[in-house]
Formats: sequence, structure tokens, C-alpha cells
Amino acid sequence: MSNFIKKDGESVQVVLEINLIEDGDYIVAYCPSLELSSFAKTESEAKESFDEALKIFMEYCIEHSTLEKNLLNLGWSLRKLPTIKYEQPKKRKSGNYSLKAKRSTFSERISIPV
Repeated sequence: MSNFIKKDGESVQVVLEINLIEDGDYIVAYCPSLELSSFAKTESEAKESFDEALKIFMEYCIEHSTLEKNLLNLGWSLRKLPTIKYEQPKKRKSGNYSLKAKRSTFSERISIPV
């Protein structure tokens, strides 16, 4: 995913872990630290679908000035000194998905405006 959410040139880089999970005939791309998911018939389509869902989520939060509030509500922490740093919540379970259905994991690097 591109770094599309820079604000005044200041942002913090975060790497998200996304799980790919089989659910019937579909592959679900699920990010526990954002409680965000998407699905498609193939892994590559699920990744593309997740990128689009993440982009929509971030753009909406930035447009409505709710990104920090949403991240804090999801269990993220924010350290402002000595440098600004967002930290994801510790490992979360994969929602209602069985670990047996988990296919693989991939990472996405995003920029969070500060």
C-alpha cells in the first residue's frame, strides 16, 4: 500500500499484520489490530480488497478527524515524547475465525499522520 495518508509531511510508519483465512469458498484478509477485514475468491484478490478497505478506512478517519480516537479505542497507544510513536495492541485473536482456517499472514506498511 502506498503512503497516501501523509499530512503536512509528518507521519509515523506502522507495519500491520494481516491474516489470510479460509472461510468456505472465500479468503478473508483480516487485520486484528484494526478489526478490519475484506474477502475475495483468491488470496491476491483478498489482498487487493483489503488494500481498498484500508484506504477507505484511513481516508474516512482522516477526513472526519477520528483516526487517533479510533486507534485508541482499538487498544493502540500513542507516545508523544521523545518522538511520536503509535503502538498496536498486543496480539489479538483472529475474531471468530478458527486458527485451523488460517492460510498465511502478510504485512502492510502504512503512514499515520501526526
